[in-house]
Amino acid sequence: MKTKILTLAIITMATILTVPVNAQVSFGTRHGLAISTLAKTGDLYDNDEMLFSYTGGIFITAPVKGVFAIQPELNYICKGRSNETTEFIESSYQSRYHYLQVPVLARFNTNLSMTENAKVYFNAGPYISALLKSQNKPDGSSEWKDDDYDEVGKDPDLGIILGMGVTFPVNRLTLQADLRYDMGLAKLSYQPEDYHTKALSLTIGILF
Repeated sequence: MKTKILTLAIITMATILTVPVNAQVSFGTRHGLAISTLAKTGDLYDNDEMLFSYTGGIFITAPVKGVFAIQPELNYICKGRSNETTEFIESSYQSRYHYLQVPVLARFNTNLSMTENAKVYFNAGPYISALLKSQNKPDGSSEWKDDDYDEVGKDPDLGIILGMGVTFPVNRLTLQADLRYDMGLAKLSYQPEDYHTKALSLTIGILF
């Protein structure tokens, strides 16, 4: 597990070091709500058994050329599903996976304006996530139980992110509202073969 987290940190640092020294780099932090489920390949979601959780992190936005920028991030996100049954566990239960996520996004800053000062942007790119821990809670229970995985069972989550947002000034600060969809591509341990993570998140960020 420590090796996976170190690998994620190295990927983030390597991305940051590729940014030109004279680029106008912006730093920021983002916090908000994630709505997630586990679904079959190609499905946006499997049904309405959603899990609501906090998500947040830090990011760097570095201009590349014109309206394009690169945005590496380091995030915490919890994904899962409620009222689930699998071939391994017949009774209904909730499951959640706590991830340390590193996306590397391409960002397109448009000239579209929602108001005089609010600017719209779009972003997309891959992510890799290290599983910090996974938990389950049977129906009728009030406590989450940690899954007893060995290191082999803690497979990383890989996927892509598609999103959009808007930046706007508030007093002397620049804020951004970000809406994104995470589509997992990696198989989950101890889940049906075609189940992957899916998450829709809405966050508010501050740029410095």
